[in-house]
Amino acid sequence: MTGKRPTHMRPSTHRLLQSTLLITLLHVCESCGAPDGPPDVPGPSGNLTDPFRTEPRAAYTAIKNRWDLQVAVSGNEVFSTDGDHILKDGEPFPIRGIVYVPGYPGYLPWDVEIAASLPERLRNSIEGDIAQMSAMGANTIRFWGAPKYCYQSLKQAGNLFFLQTLWIDTEVSDLHDPQFKQETKAYIKSVIDRIHSVYANHAPPLIAYLVGNELSESTIRATNAAHPELNGYSGTYISTEQNLNASEVFLAEMADYVKQYEHDTYGITHLVSYSNDIRTADLVDTPFLDFRSHNTYSYAVPYYRPGTSPGSVSGTLLQGWIEELKSRFPDRPLLITETGLSVSPNAPHVGSPNYGYGGNTESEQMTGLLQNIEDIETSQSPNAGVIVHEFLDAWWKFSLKDSYSQDPDDIEEWFGIMRLTGY
Repeated sequence: MTGKRPTHMRPSTHRLLQSTLLITLLHVCESCGAPDGPPDVPGPSGNLTDPFRTEPRAAYTAIKNRWDLQVAVSGNEVFSTDGDHILKDGEPFPIRGIVYVPGYPGYLPWDVEIAASLPERLRNSIEGDIAQMSAMGANTIRFWGAPKYCYQSLKQAGNLFFLQTLWIDTEVSDLHDPQFKQETKAYIKSVIDRIHSVYANHAPPLIAYLVGNELSESTIRATNAAHPELNGYSGTYISTEQNLNASEVFLAEMADYVKQYEHDTYGITHLVSYSNDIRTADLVDTPFLDFRSHNTYSYAVPYYRPGTSPGSVSGTLLQGWIEELKSRFPDRPLLITETGLSVSPNAPHVGSPNYGYGGNTESEQMTGLLQNIEDIETSQSPNAGVIVHEFLDAWWKFSLKDSYSQDPDDIEEWFGIMRLTGY
């Protein structure tokens, strides 16, 4: 997500799972039967097996009324692309998705991800969340760092597909540093192995891997400056022309590794993309991947791209920006991998049509999100669908101590269409 604050307010702040220590811990937790994830944490008394308390905001109900369709998963689906769409078994499959990070008071997502098992209360919460996402009419969940139990619950539900974000540190100084690439590949391997450990008897209901999310401008510029000689990539599954920059070469190499490792280990390959951002849209792009992905927020367009032409149908700047993105590479599908609005109370109020980075009422979140979805679905340039950011309020940003309460000054903790009400 993007806004007037110059950092994205996602798990990148914590450099999710990219240190050698954490990679080592991951192998310990998953291979050697380490303790069951986060320890018990102090909190109000009560039944610690009951799910954490949540309530749907108006946006949840409104999206449910708009989508209100469900799919069935057979385990035999094959996903591919044409020039405009992601295809399921050869037919267009419009993505109706939701971002999900299982972060609750006392639990940090990157700790939960690598836990060998989870406390019953957290398992019950994950099961309830996935059921509510399905009931909303979503056909796809975009996972970030997801524990094994997320895939087990998804498999049990049987009516949702997923996109898997593969976390790449967005703030490193050189993406081609050999140790960094080794650690990144180790993390990628661990996520692929975790998924396939659940789906051992048939292919997972996985649409695509997203190899990275919103690399920072500083990382892109530093990497490109350090490696002017890198302008193309030739791998087993991905080969490019010699017109790339070094950051794009890195993304091509990581995507090729995803496909090769999964094929060599499990005999299957999935689509791969990268989630880009309005701030770096002119610095890095990935038309050499299976489809293009962008995180697009209505409030970001007038701030970062004030010269954007209005949309051809709705007249909004968001739709205009989406149409501009599609026009850059019209032969590649474009998926909107994030759009959303925060209802944080202590932020300036902007209102429609672009709304603000925080400061929105719950009614405005509902109206704005419906408009965002309409902008995407009615764009004159066909696209592959939309993923709403996000399902659950993110109290966990930015520390374990912070996870026990919702900060009225932290815009990033209030994007959920599901309100987290406490313990």
